[in-house]
Amino acid sequence: MNERRKSEWKAILSSCCGFTGEVALTDSAVILLFAAGLGAGDELAMLTTSLLPLFNGLLLIPMAALAVRCGGRRLLNLACFSAGCCYFAAVAAPWFGRAAMPVLIGAIAATAFCLTGFIATWFPLLESFLPPRRRAAFLSRMRFCHQLSGVIFLCLAAAAAGKNPSIGRLQLILFLSGILFCGRLFWIRRIPDYPVPVREVPEIAAGLKHSLANRPLRNFSLYLFGLNLFGYATVPAALLYLKTVLNVEDNILILFSAASLAGMLTGYRAMPFLLRRIASPRLLLLLHLGYAAAALLLFAIRSETCAELLLAGGALALHSFATAAISVIASAEMMNLARPGNKTMAMAFSGALFYGGYGLSRVIGAFLLGANFFTGENFPRFFLAGAIALLGILPFHYRGT
Repeated sequence: MNERRKSEWKAILSSCCGFTGEVALTDSAVILLFAAGLGAGDELAMLTTSLLPLFNGLLLIPMAALAVRCGGRRLLNLACFSAGCCYFAAVAAPWFGRAAMPVLIGAIAATAFCLTGFIATWFPLLESFLPPRRRAAFLSRMRFCHQLSGVIFLCLAAAAAGKNPSIGRLQLILFLSGILFCGRLFWIRRIPDYPVPVREVPEIAAGLKHSLANRPLRNFSLYLFGLNLFGYATVPAALLYLKTVLNVEDNILILFSAASLAGMLTGYRAMPFLLRRIASPRLLLLLHLGYAAAALLLFAIRSETCAELLLAGGALALHSFATAAISVIASAEMMNLARPGNKTMAMAFSGALFYGGYGLSRVIGAFLLGANFFTGENFPRFFLAGAIALLGILPFHYRGT
């Protein structure tokens, strides 16, 4: 096995460790239950899942400029180490008594801030040893592996949590996920440095100007922003709906998170097969329709009967399948459309719009829930509004270069 293939496997192991820890803290029923146990309402619990993508959207571009100036590898190592420290601060939140909730939100926000530096440097690191012909297949394999590790961890967490987990038990689950999270830096440090053939543009203004002038990249990124804005709040909103309106038990709720991750797992596994048979723009259109279909299925859920809960699980799996597949296309196209000499900034520009759509989707969702626009029997209208918005931007779908 040559050095570059070894680097691919080290990157996969790093991704498995980092994702498993990350998903427990920022994007699963575990953090929703943990926040609720510390006194958070529905809107605040949902807000905890929005911080990571929101910070990515706001800070990726300045972080990319910082990476070009001070060295991507240096920033990558510092970001991973700092994020690990903040992660354990979030786990320790219950020990702060009345200040537990502010500590949790602050620690998650600090973790998200640090991880922005990681995201800004991760894709340039991958591109340094990945030839274009291997990118889509590698991204599918990497994300399949890290999704599998996340599914296994959440299934074990559901078994360990029980029907009504205490704060202490949820804290232990998050502590173990934090240990796994630290493995990200362990494996990254074992990936060799690879030379960059073209000097990067260090100034934010110049880098943004080059990125905006890149019409295919610009249009593709704006489309992804809209797609994520109207679709990404679906999963945490569905979990809150199942918990607060349908009164689904906590351990079953964690299994719904696992079902969502299993949908992602299938999406990543299927992508190499799908991309060999369907062109990326057409496949992206089908996945866009899958987003809307999942929201409509959730709109139809009105009770906790076995059939309707299975339908809800299927809808979450479908939505997550589309999320996984879209992310592979987005990452591969972003790397391909970024031009030499502006790779780091161009990928940060695209990533900022991509993750900004994610974050704003959940912030808006949290605001709507907090303002009681969607409560009780009206909650399903949240999913209907999302489906209508997704169908409304369908004419602007990405058509390729």
